[in-house]
Amino acid sequence: MALPENPFTVLSYVSGPALLTNATALMLLSTSNRFARAIDRSRFLADYLERGEGPRPKTATAQELVMAEDRVALIARALSRFYFATAVFAMATMISIGGIVAGEYIGGVGFDVVIAIGLACGIAGFTALVSGSFSLLLESRLAARSLEMEAKEAKSAIGRALKE
Repeated sequence: MALPENPFTVLSYVSGPALLTNATALMLLSTSNRFARAIDRSRFLADYLERGEGPRPKTATAQELVMAEDRVALIARALSRFYFATAVFAMATMISIGGIVAGEYIGGVGFDVVIAIGLACGIAGFTALVSGSFSLLLESRLAARSLEMEAKEAKSAIGRALKE
């Protein structure tokens, strides 16, 4: 089997998974930060409930704690998917590089198997990346709802303070 005449064809087989590996790694970094912030928030809320003192109603704090726990679970799910995506994109890149070199020697069905494995890794990584991103979308909605609840409480507190 001869290498393609256009070197960009070979480059595209390797660069696609490599670029997606980098993109997924960036998603991992930002998601890890979100994870830490969500855990910090849930710990703060749990401590607030245990102390039992402060101006905030316990029911509102408990509701937000439940949402914070859901956020942590969604972010953890996204992290797992992003780690998986990074691994299989890296595998797809290496399989593509190895396949290009081995294509000269393997040929036939063996080469088709290498192509199929590389493609399967790429598809699995893309699916994990999209799935993890969807989990973050759901988490963002929960975070926004939590902020809305907190903003309403703050406005009520301001209104009460102005009436005094």
